[in-house]
Amino acid sequence: MHNNFSSLDLKNIRKEFPGVLALDNVSLKAEAGKVHALMGENGAGKSTLIKILAGAYTKDKGKILFNGEEKNITSPHDSLNLGIKVVYQEISLIPEFTVGENIFLEKFPINKFGIINWKNLYEECDTLLKNIGFKLDVRDKVANLSISEQQIVEIARAIFQNASVVVMDEPTSSLTPKEIEKLFEVIDRLKKNNIAIIYITHKIDEIFKIADNVTVLRDGKFISNRDISDISEENLIQDMVGRKVDQKFERLTESFSETQMSVNNLSTKTKLKNISFKLHKGEILGFFGLMGAGRTELAKAIFGYDKILSGEVNIEGRVYKKFNTQTMVENGLGYVTEDRKGEGIVKDMNLRENMTLPSMSLFERLFTINKNKEKKIANEYIKKFDVKTPSSERLITLLSGGNQQKILLSRWLLRNLKIIILDEPTRGVDIGAKTEILNLINDLAKDGLSVILMTSEMNDLLTLSDRIIVMANGKISKEFNRNEATQEDIFKAAVG
Repeated sequence: MHNNFSSLDLKNIRKEFPGVLALDNVSLKAEAGKVHALMGENGAGKSTLIKILAGAYTKDKGKILFNGEEKNITSPHDSLNLGIKVVYQEISLIPEFTVGENIFLEKFPINKFGIINWKNLYEECDTLLKNIGFKLDVRDKVANLSISEQQIVEIARAIFQNASVVVMDEPTSSLTPKEIEKLFEVIDRLKKNNIAIIYITHKIDEIFKIADNVTVLRDGKFISNRDISDISEENLIQDMVGRKVDQKFERLTESFSETQMSVNNLSTKTKLKNISFKLHKGEILGFFGLMGAGRTELAKAIFGYDKILSGEVNIEGRVYKKFNTQTMVENGLGYVTEDRKGEGIVKDMNLRENMTLPSMSLFERLFTINKNKEKKIANEYIKKFDVKTPSSERLITLLSGGNQQKILLSRWLLRNLKIIILDEPTRGVDIGAKTEILNLINDLAKDGLSVILMTSEMNDLLTLSDRIIVMANGKISKEFNRNEATQEDIFKAAVG
């Protein structure tokens, strides 16, 4: 460890891209042995600042001081030499390499003949992982690991590289509650080893658990820097958004009588075992489970992405034992995947094209697409859902995560939709967009849409759901009505 490290000080950093001022005189100071939270909505400039620290971008103006001495970071090599290690939200491991190979990638142990000492490599890696409190098979390929386990490997890699500053970008986005507790223990160990942590997250509750101070950016500008003891959650949100955000909405307790869909004894070859439940018209049915419980597999099985081994899906009296996604779409089902970037958006398409993709038949006329009609519908939903974009023709990858999610919701709502399956609908979106999406889901249910909500966000689950089904090991372990569900009981059921 770099025990002589004291501080990393960014002063008046400016970065401009063609037509965009990404950072405008932004300052931040990370001190040894402390967690410095960096917060702001998507598009605030956090990613640009991180990439300057990592050497992926070079600053236009400003100073970077390391232990009070000015340094130039013009490449990733410069950044690593200073002991700055960025753990990105997007995993950057080599899938076909083992855990040990990935962690020791930059510095394989070699013997006197210049040959890699595999025994030492795996023994040292095993010791490293045990020291930071994680259990992984160091000889297992990264491709076989869950997303949360891959994130653990990234963090272990940073520690192995003797980082003075560890930047964590949304590190808990794919972790289970127990893994989050473990991560916080690791962060505490890093602090005791004189390491500075810059911690980026949308989860405000985490900031108050682990951060010492917090810097807020908005629209590329520095807004505030405060000790965590001097700020309230309301003040923090107002700094981030620039206005007061009403996070509360009213989900009235109702009794539902009309069954929209029933799933009966549904099983798949690899994960799901005899899943049965009913979904009522206008109901929000919440699903909770720890990593690997089977929520996403259930969503994909119901929607026809994954083949079912046995069981059936009954939609308004029509029974399906063999079906595909087209069958479900024709029956009024929509599905918003948890993997927005990998399975949701089409990166090379604009907003309009992404929105209308599953519904091209609605815009066909004499074997051609009526683009005027397509644009008209797209613009209606852009306005209705307050999507922040200058045009429906803008490339979807240029939008924030929250606005991309609104487009994916719109994709299904322009059809005659009866049921929507939402898998982690607020993952990776900022606080302003999150509140808008939750309100939107609530309003859709009020209008009679049936919603299956799969989320690891406990507050979303308890606030929105009319009923809650908990899954563990591919089975339903317990069902709660909203007035009897508590966080503690839900977690107990999730452990199985």
